[in-house]
Amino acid sequence: MKIKIQYKLYRTRFQGKRRAMFSYLFDKISSIFIKNKPIKITNPKKILIIRNDHIGDVVLCSHVYREIKKKIPDCKIIALVSPITKPLLEKNKNIDKIFVLGLFWRKLNIKSLRQYFKFLKKIKKEKFDVGIDIRGSLINIILFLWLPRIKKRAGYFNLNGGIAFLTNPFLYRKIEHTTKYDMDLVGKALGIKPENYFPEIVTDKKDKEKINKFIREHKLKKYICICPGATNKSKQWNQYKFDKLIKQISKKYPKHKIILIGGKEDEKLINWLNNKNKKCLKLINFNLRLLSLLFKKSQLVIANDGGPMHIAWVSEANLIALWGLKGYHQLTLMRPLKKSIILHHLEKRKNIQNPTDLITVEEVKKTMEKILNKK
Repeated sequence: MKIKIQYKLYRTRFQGKRRAMFSYLFDKISSIFIKNKPIKITNPKKILIIRNDHIGDVVLCSHVYREIKKKIPDCKIIALVSPITKPLLEKNKNIDKIFVLGLFWRKLNIKSLRQYFKFLKKIKKEKFDVGIDIRGSLINIILFLWLPRIKKRAGYFNLNGGIAFLTNPFLYRKIEHTTKYDMDLVGKALGIKPENYFPEIVTDKKDKEKINKFIREHKLKKYICICPGATNKSKQWNQYKFDKLIKQISKKYPKHKIILIGGKEDEKLINWLNNKNKKCLKLINFNLRLLSLLFKKSQLVIANDGGPMHIAWVSEANLIALWGLKGYHQLTLMRPLKKSIILHHLEKRKNIQNPTDLITVEEVKKTMEKILNKK
């Protein structure tokens, strides 16, 4: 069925009015010059899955590879991800190969352009039957699907535009959990019905041996993981509140080791907290697969909305999520599941720059006590 390009289709929660208007006009004009027909490919031999962004986003779509292999066991799946997220997928046997390329256009120079053109040749050489952009990126659609001339190109067109460059464009409609709409896109593109929507972080025997060795070396009988950083500072709980909470945990639960965890960008914050709380153990840029095992064995994980939070709930750890996004629709989209407790004050969010500021230390402490007292 041919999709009629209308402005209202682009007014999704991901786009403000200006961005929606740009996407709409771009698609309207480009569709005059570029024509594509829907392509049906049964039993594709090679499939490219693109999700080249944040840690949490890659975690939330990690089940798509498993579900594809269940239905099309003989196909070859190649995942295109960013360098930081590669460790999450390295042990996944449902993925045949991993392509790694960051968002090079954010630092556009001669070196990054050469890197892209080299990468373009690499994609062309694979001769993919199907390419699916889960990210919903106009740049991904053009650079990694259309220019390499992948036969069947699928993605949600109304998140950022790109309908003319997709042979099989899909309309994003509902507010559903990300795990579902990512999988549904792949299901529609490949004509398969998924059975299990729960994500997975695949680890192996060596990973388990490494984390057990780490736990022994640091004498971690009981421990609480705290992830104080956030990519978006508007989602980050106040550092002084983290400091106060850590002091209260140390006083009430002296036998519990506190581990401060984050990426390179969180190092300054973690060092500050560690200097104020000398008995903490700090982990910077810890392997993400091993992190999932560390979380799973912990008594509790406390994290802002972000990559570590998603790793924790997918690992089925006890989790207190400090929710910073402003809208209920984002909570519907990205909320942690399983053994997770979400603290937020979205009902009071108007005119608040950082909604996590409304979460008190006492709230976190009481929630923590409920979890730890069950143990």
